[in-house]
Parts: sequence; structure tokens; C-alpha cells
Amino acid sequence: MYKKWLLLVFLCIGIASYAQQNDFEKIGSTNFKRLYRLNDSMFRSEQPSKKGFKELQSLGVKTVLNLRRQKKDDRKVVGTELQVVNLPLKAAELDETKIITVLKAIGVAESPVLIHCWHGSDRTGAIAAAYRMVFEKWPKEKAIAEFRYRDFGYHEKMYPNLVTLLLNLDIVRIQKEIGI
Repeated sequence: MYKKWLLLVFLCIGIASYAQQNDFEKIGSTNFKRLYRLNDSMFRSEQPSKKGFKELQSLGVKTVLNLRRQKKDDRKVVGTELQVVNLPLKAAELDETKIITVLKAIGVAESPVLIHCWHGSDRTGAIAAAYRMVFEKWPKEKAIAEFRYRDFGYHEKMYPNLVTLLLNLDIVRIQKEIGI
């Protein structure tokens, strides 16, 4: 119990300080409200429009991972060379097994990769945080602080399960399973 309380204190401190030292770049765009470059290999956003997909290609994105359950991007990417991978997730039912599936897809995808859902907040944010922990070896506190960053729009009241899930990920096991 003491460890979890201490971790929550560090998370609060991390969130407060995180707003001043971002490890991502917001891409200014008329086609996106939320388009961010996490690093040279990874972007995150909300649902791209047809023009948005063309912009992604001009930014060098090669693969799009769509986390939406009911909408596919196949028609919107016509006229681009983007590869689309549909991995439908439900934020309320996200678990470690589903995170592993998406991280494996990221690991084999041609990069740069864009991950997106409808708002680019909850599913996308949880996957981005797991990516940071597993591939970039970020501490959980830092990845969760980024996940909760206000501008990313995490709906904490609707999906409090996501922070708990991220706190409890077995990073070493996931890295072994993915082959990192």
C-alpha cells in the first residue's frame, strides 16, 4: 500500500513538471487538432481526414495503426502509399495482452508509424505510454505523466482503468515477449 501511495505522489509531481519539458513535438496543421511526433519513428493523432492522410505521407509516415473498432481507414488512404493496420481496441477493455498485440505490430511496421483512434486521447495515449516504457525504456512515472498531459485529452473520469493498467504493466515480460 505504501509503495502505491508513494508512486501516486511521484506521478502528481511528474505531471506538474512534465508540462514544462515535453519529449514530443506538436505538429502545426490545419488538418489535425492533435498531431504529435513522439520521435523519428512514432507519431500520434486523432482520426485523420483524407487530407490528413496526405499530410502524414508528406511528413514521411509509412504505416498507420488504426485503433478504432468500427471505422477503417482504407478508403481515406486511397491515393497515398500508406500501409494501414487495423487493430480495434475498446478503452474500457484494454489489457496487457491487447497492448502487447499493438506493440508487436509497431515493432514490425515500416516506420515512421502513426497511431490513432477517434480523439487520439485514451486508446492512443495508453499505447503511446506503453510504447515509451517498452521501446524507449521510460520509467512508468514519466510515461504516465505524458499520458495524462492535459493537451492530449485523456478522459480520466471515463477510463480510470488506463492509468491502473499502465502502472501494472510487466515491462520486462512484455519486452521479452516482443523480443526487445
